[in-house]
Amino acid sequence: MLVLYDELSGRSCQERSFFFRGSVPKVTDSYREERRREIAAAALRCFGRKGFQGTSMADIIAESGLSAGAIYGNFKNKDDLIDVSVHGVLDRLLKWIDPIGSSDPILEPHEFLAAFLRNIRQDIVTDGLLLQVWAEAVTDPDLRPMVAETLTEIKAVFASYLTHWYTQTRGLPTEAASEKADKYAPVLLGTCQGFLVQSAIVPDFNTEGYLAGLSMIAL
Repeated sequence: MLVLYDELSGRSCQERSFFFRGSVPKVTDSYREERRREIAAAALRCFGRKGFQGTSMADIIAESGLSAGAIYGNFKNKDDLIDVSVHGVLDRLLKWIDPIGSSDPILEPHEFLAAFLRNIRQDIVTDGLLLQVWAEAVTDPDLRPMVAETLTEIKAVFASYLTHWYTQTRGLPTEAASEKADKYAPVLLGTCQGFLVQSAIVPDFNTEGYLAGLSMIAL
């Protein structure tokens, strides 16, 4: 009930009544998380088009279609969104590679790399963002350990795959296979990075030609 008070007459008068039926709905954790994902996705699209430094919070707000209050209620600033975006991009790398490395029957190395790179290539936003993430990691001391850890994890997946491949197809003892796998895992990683750099920068990059050339790698 809203009551107005007449200061001159000292009397109060009832103008109108408001009736609330039920309780005000609470924001659930799942709703809040979904909203954060929505905002992060909008930020990723902006970062993919304009880069981390070229994107403003105004760009992200416009892209999301949400209010500034909704954005800042979930993320403190652009750096907060960059951090979430980098985690998301790096996690997507690991998401693509894990199932391929454990396939049965085991793939040949060029098939393994081609399957991984095809999946990455389909993820268009990730292509450009990965280069930006690597570039930012060179000068950002907070970002560098995160990127280095992910690259180490990818190398570990490559090494695990190669160890399995050497023992299954080349008959090497586990210890010898593991030693050789550790030697060549960084080479596989570098091959993937070269693909991503060229596919993102070189005009008319020949994806199929690159992938076909993977069979020439001698392990």
